[in-house]
Order: sequence, then C-alpha cells, then structure tokens
Amino acid sequence: MKRISLLLAAICFLAFGMSAAAQSLNIGFVDSQKIFEGLPEARDIQNQLDERLAAWQDSLDMMARNFQTEFEAYQAQQGMMSETAKEERQQELMRMQQAVTDYRTRKFGQTGEAARLRQTMLQPLQNKVLQAIETVAKEEKLQFVFDKLEDAALLLYAEEKFDYTFKVLDHLKRGSR
Repeated sequence: MKRISLLLAAICFLAFGMSAAAQSLNIGFVDSQKIFEGLPEARDIQNQLDERLAAWQDSLDMMARNFQTEFEAYQAQQGMMSETAKEERQQELMRMQQAVTDYRTRKFGQTGEAARLRQTMLQPLQNKVLQAIETVAKEEKLQFVFDKLEDAALLLYAEEKFDYTFKVLDHLKRGSR
C-alpha cells in the first residue's frame, strides 16, 4: 500500500511539474494572409504587380496569336510551296514557337522576372510584418509564433534559447563516428 501511494505521489509530482512547465511556455499564431489583406500598402503593391503581370501576359498572348496565325497560314500554303520554302518556313515557325516559350519562361518561370519582381516589391513589407510579429511576441512574452496556413504551420518567431540546431548537428556528428 505504501508503494502504491509513493507511486501515485510521484506520478502527481511529475504531472504537476509537466503542467507547470507547459504553463510557462507561451505560443501564439497569426494569419499572415489576413495581415497582408489588412495593409493598404500590400494592396498597392499587389495592384502594381498585377498591372505589370497583365502587360507581360498581353505580350505573351500577342506572340502566341501571331505564331498561331503564321502556323495556320503555313498549313494552308504548304501544298503550293517548294521543299526549300517549306523548310525555311518551318524553321521560322520553330523560332517563333521557341521565342514564345522563352518569353513565358523568362517572365513567368519559377525564377522569372515576375517571381523576382514580387520578391523585390514585397520583401520590405514582409520584413516590416516580421519585425511587428517579433515586437508583439516580445511584448506578449511569447516564445513561439506560428503562421496559420491552410495546410501547414510556419514558424515566424522563436526565442533563440529554443534553437537546438547545433546540438542536433553535434549529436549527428558524434553518432556518425
């Protein structure tokens, strides 16, 4: 009976200790999409981006229409063309098609001008928002702040004392010997 009461006391002590530790850990979250939607300067930046992207899309659409028109004209005329003229026209059409593809990639590819422009224009505002998150986190004595995303959570702020990166690296390096 004495062992059971000691065991129960130990479990209660551990549970109380863990709940006290959990109570001292303060975690918060933000919805960055709502933050950006609520900032007039973010809307202004988005409007500027939309204008630039629309101009690039218009140019791309015009290039694609020109290619399609030239291709249809070639198809209609190819029966009356010599082999040399056909080859020259096919080469020209291939160059036009490649120009459309190159323009699309250059403007709208993963590392294209649109992505770089978005990054350049939004970076100062993103830095401002992250600084505000850090300020609020410190004022509210939060150790961690996450971004509430649809399909994941992203850590936006963490106190440095909770960074175990180098301990994990050290453990991995010692374990691999």
